This record gives sequence, C-alpha cells and structure tokens, in this order.
Amino acid sequence: MQMYETLNSQGMWIDEFGMSGISINGQLYDQPVCVTDSEVILLTKSSVTELCAEDFHPAMSRKPEIILIGTGHRNVFIHPRLTVELVNQGVGVESMNTDAACRTYMVLRGEGRNVWAWLWPLIN
Repeated sequence: MQMYETLNSQGMWIDEFGMSGISINGQLYDQPVCVTDSEVILLTKSSVTELCAEDFHPAMSRKPEIILIGTGHRNVFIHPRLTVELVNQGVGVESMNTDAACRTYMVLRGEGRNVWAWLWPLIN
C-alpha cells in the first residue's frame, strides 16, 4: 500500500509497506524493526512472542504515549503480563497486523503524537 505525503516531514515516516518489506524514509527493511520518532532500530526477535520487558526499556525512557505492535499477516498478542507492565507505566499498547500498525502509526505521527512501533514485515 502506498502512503501519502504529510505536511510535517520531520521524524520517521512509513512510505510504503507490502510483501517486499517496510519502506521508512526511503529505506526498505525486510526484517523486523522498531520505529521511533527519530530512528529505526533493527530487531533481533524473529517473532512477536519473543518480546520481553527489556525490549521496551529504550521506549520507556522516552515515554511514548502508545506502542504499536505490527505482527505480520495475522494479529498475535504479546504476553498479557507484558501488556500489563507497559500499561502500568502509563503507555497504551496495541497489537494488530502490520498493515493496520503502519496505517495507525502514520495517523498518530500526523497528529504529532509520540508513538513507537515494533513491526514485523508481511513476509514473516
């Protein structure tokens, strides 16, 4: 799916996503990534189910309003204890397929919100 230009061009923006990967600020990624407001972090986890609290420490220090988790083709939830731990720190957490996570990230960034996204490409 092609994403359209926004008026605020600062920060990280998802240009396009699909079977070939996720294009962020013109760079194509075919592996899992974490997208912040200012950088793309390559992830070493092959599955959403491998995520643990330590994976979210960099985000917690920068206090995002919401964390999106794009789980590939199908929606897969992170462990409920992990969700509770993040919510107890004042962060909203949403798991959804990667298509929906990319769209949601772009809408929230367009609103100027502090959002981080952990995204697994559709090829997984």
